[in-house]
Amino acid sequence: MGFMADVEAYDFSDERIDLGSGVTLPKVWHARVSGEQDVPGTITVRVEWDRTLGRTAVVFAALKREAEGVDITSQVLREVRTHWIMTRSALDVVTVDIGARDGEELERIPVREFLTRVRAQGEREPVESLHAAISVYRVATAISYPPLKLVADTLQISQSTATRLMSRARDSGLAPEVRIQEPRRAPAVDPYNPGGAYDPTAPHHGPSQPGGPSMGR
Repeated sequence: MGFMADVEAYDFSDERIDLGSGVTLPKVWHARVSGEQDVPGTITVRVEWDRTLGRTAVVFAALKREAEGVDITSQVLREVRTHWIMTRSALDVVTVDIGARDGEELERIPVREFLTRVRAQGEREPVESLHAAISVYRVATAISYPPLKLVADTLQISQSTATRLMSRARDSGLAPEVRIQEPRRAPAVDPYNPGGAYDPTAPHHGPSQPGGPSMGR
């Protein structure tokens, strides 16, 4: 997709959802975007953590026309990409706390920096791969992105290997919230470089390698 509009996240709640592995996100936030192709106006969405779905969800969406002479028709509304806006804005508000080993202070980093660091890491021991997969899975939950795809792409493994890792994480009790099925297609967002073009249908080829959310501030 050659056309990319800017998304602004704003009005975050102070209350944050803790998904484990240092992954946190605001319970509620808003996002707006203008300049979307074939959408003559400003789109506003409200995103909330949905306990039933076990992920973030759009609970409200609105489109305000840009000027007189514009009619908001059903055809225009079909061009509004609410899921894309939610995931793109989540990349600006989700964070990961790292570095809590050997007395180090926690460092809170943006989620895309975390994903880039994990992706750049070399070979891992099996236990390291398991914990990395759990962390990335929880990031995917926070940004409402197909989790097994994000685990496979970030750890640079096959999706079948990602599935086995997450099944092991669930069955061992390390990540009981894991759902193995991929319930939806990936939005057209590159989680490592949100401003760049991205083909969500592109297959990943990589070598095989060997409790639930809580609420806080």
